[in-house]
Amino acid sequence: MTMSSSALRNRVSPSRMHALLNQIRSTFSSHGNNTDSQGMAHYMRGQFAFFGIKTPERRMLSKPFLHEAATLNRKAVYALIQTLWEQPERECHYLAQEIYLKVANRILTRGDMPFIEFLLLTHSWWDTVDVIAPKIIPIYLDRFPEERDRKVENWSASGNIWLQRSALLFQLKLKDQVDLPYMFQTILRLSDTREFFVNKAIGWLLREHSRHKPVEISRFIDQHHLKLDKLSIREGRKHLDRVPRSP
Repeated sequence: MTMSSSALRNRVSPSRMHALLNQIRSTFSSHGNNTDSQGMAHYMRGQFAFFGIKTPERRMLSKPFLHEAATLNRKAVYALIQTLWEQPERECHYLAQEIYLKVANRILTRGDMPFIEFLLLTHSWWDTVDVIAPKIIPIYLDRFPEERDRKVENWSASGNIWLQRSALLFQLKLKDQVDLPYMFQTILRLSDTREFFVNKAIGWLLREHSRHKPVEISRFIDQHHLKLDKLSIREGRKHLDRVPRSP
């Protein structure tokens, strides 16, 4: 009897997972560039090691691994993502989040938020947080909306800049589905911060939604300009120059 594709996925062995990781590392290592590696590490303030693969080539090299990851069952995918995230090189983290993005709609279920938070809090920097927060968290919260308020309140009060940035940026790409009063509430909850990455996220969030709701965003900035950081105001108003100021 021919085994179904689902059954085949469930038979992925630890040895196959180990071989897949070795294949990924070998591929990335053989295409790395030491000069680019040093430049990338310097750009990221020396926080991460790099193989030294530029984005277009890395994406091309990642295609077969993304294809294979899409055939894995939920448990195997999470094991692969976590293993990649635990590698020292940043390219492995990028591949991990690309795998997660590819399979998120299929595998996300209730109770997965601690894993998402693990990704946000481990090897944290803007380049990964700014993918996970606006692209993966919205899928989860759209599926389980009753968790939104508690999670966002906890992140906002956490004192961790990456969780606070995520509390803002999960709303970045919602367009007409954005809950503006809730977004404004979250911004004001965090508006007393002096953290660059949080204030920058506030400005980015306002700027993005000013494309679709310019009057509302302009009014909010005008009404709360004394509470908002100058960076947030400057970023938030970039697309509002032609919008009449609120009285």
